[in-house]
Amino acid sequence: MSSLARHTAVVAALLATLAVGCSSAEEPAGPVPSGPTPQPAQTAAATATPAAATPTEVAAAYDSSENMYRLFSGRGYDPALSSEALALAVANSDKSMVPVMIEMLRFYGNFDLVLETSAAIKLITGENIDGILGGWSEWTEWLGKNAEEYRPPDGYVEWKAALMSLIDPRFGEFLAPAAQGSRINVAEIAWGGVIPDGIPDLQNAPVVAPDEQDYLWEGDRVFGVSINGEHRAYPLRIVNAHEMANDVLGGEQIALAY
Repeated sequence: MSSLARHTAVVAALLATLAVGCSSAEEPAGPVPSGPTPQPAQTAAATATPAAATPTEVAAAYDSSENMYRLFSGRGYDPALSSEALALAVANSDKSMVPVMIEMLRFYGNFDLVLETSAAIKLITGENIDGILGGWSEWTEWLGKNAEEYRPPDGYVEWKAALMSLIDPRFGEFLAPAAQGSRINVAEIAWGGVIPDGIPDLQNAPVVAPDEQDYLWEGDRVFGVSINGEHRAYPLRIVNAHEMANDVLGGEQIALAY
């Protein structure tokens, strides 16, 4: 299966999982943060523009972290409740919700909700960005340049770990320690489209002498490695399909990543 086909299949499976989260009592596997779990709203389904919040809603106590879980509970989402969360974020000009909404552009399986989310981001930021998945890639790049102004709500790491756990529980385990402190902006961590171990690494590949090989082409590039007097060439054309080669050279264990 090609990498594009593999990525498409995994995305489709994820979207199906998220859709189940908003329509079924059965909860997807994976850790769930301890934040508030909102009840399904009775408002109308999402439209391409966030519904306006009432004066009472705007005046009421607003909590960014609570609204983050209203947008996506950690188990799934309800389109009406997500629409309400978008409206509240816009009504309160909540910049902290921008990283959360950008994250959800990629994972909502409801196209109307994707459009509504994109519209809400534009209203809060004053920027106008469009593209595939509501401009998720473009918005993510933009956020990286404006991270200081758009810091996510408290509890964002736990929320994101729960979201990523729906792809694979190991993603949640990987992100969980960042809740205790991280030197990088967790909002900039993005799923690469492949589950853990989705691309098999090259393990202790057999080798041949240079004058015995018959598969290299003229102009092929290789990675040359020399350790303790032992030398080896790893052809880029071979390593590229695995992205990682694990081997023992010169008595040392090595990992070659590309």
